[in-house]
Amino acid sequence: MEEQINGMGIPLQEEKTLYNKAKKRVQFKVHLMIFILTNFILWLFYSFIFHPIDDDVVTKIAFRFVLFVSLTWGIVVYAHYLIVYKWGKTLVEKEFDKLKKEHKNKKKALENKPIR
Repeated sequence: MEEQINGMGIPLQEEKTLYNKAKKRVQFKVHLMIFILTNFILWLFYSFIFHPIDDDVVTKIAFRFVLFVSLTWGIVVYAHYLIVYKWGKTLVEKEFDKLKKEHKNKKKALENKPIR
């Protein structure tokens, strides 16, 4: 079976894989930008609205809320980064690659086995 190749000399299956990887990276970058912008606005809001208030209880509650949102969402963004950039392959893909390698090694061992 002949593999189809695009105009750039990349097999179509590999191009699809690269496209999906690029899509996930762009989604992460959008997520990161929304995180940064939203947190910037939250901290500005806290600094100019709640921080000058004389009521310590309200100020503490507002600070804790903004801090909680920033830290929790920051953990989620970090996990998203790890999934996209560090753990790029899913467990299924890794297991599939492992099985292909085992199959290739078995096939090679059979070919090299002397015939009696």
